[in-house]
Amino acid sequence: MADRSKAEIAEKTAPRATKPRVDVPARRASYLRTAAKVILAKGASATMQDIADAAGAPKPVFYRIFPSKHALIEAMFDHVSDVLTEVQKGQWSGYGWLLRVLYLEARKEPEIFLVALKTFRGDPVFEPKRQKLLDQVQTKSLAFFVPAPDARPGAKQRATYATKTLNMLSFDTLVTWLEGADRLSDEARFKWWGRIIREWRKATREAFELDGPGASTPD
Repeated sequence: MADRSKAEIAEKTAPRATKPRVDVPARRASYLRTAAKVILAKGASATMQDIADAAGAPKPVFYRIFPSKHALIEAMFDHVSDVLTEVQKGQWSGYGWLLRVLYLEARKEPEIFLVALKTFRGDPVFEPKRQKLLDQVQTKSLAFFVPAPDARPGAKQRATYATKTLNMLSFDTLVTWLEGADRLSDEARFKWWGRIIREWRKATREAFELDGPGASTPD
């Protein structure tokens, strides 16, 4: 009897096995990648059920992380924005450097970038998110267009307009590279894009009259 009591006490006091903690950020990232692949395959009409099935997750579990399809797509735009923020912290290393390093990062999770920059391009629901990405690029471009002290009046406003002239082309080019639609090697892409940016800056400064009379555009 005493032995039985000891056994019962030991059973009651023994530490119970606990389930391992769920790594929510890792699960969220995994679901996001899966969702991007499903949307690229099925288009914008892909449902949350399609995505949950592909992720191997019960729909209630999936909804706890992404409560709606809108939240899911917004998360993809936010991911692109976060990556862009990080690469913009790098040091300038020649014309075209930003798109080069952004592309190398985007290749790690290309589906997410393609959904944000291509699948939902033009969707008014997500236009604020897309505009945020364009604004990020524009802000970085301002360094290229600082007006000369003797530029004609209104140069600061013209410089702001000048920064917008290549934003859309930058994202379209990134999509082309991620899809491999140009059939170029990375080396050829980077060289080509660098030349475009160099000439674009020079021509744009001239067009928006950001330099003083008779000044030559610095390299």
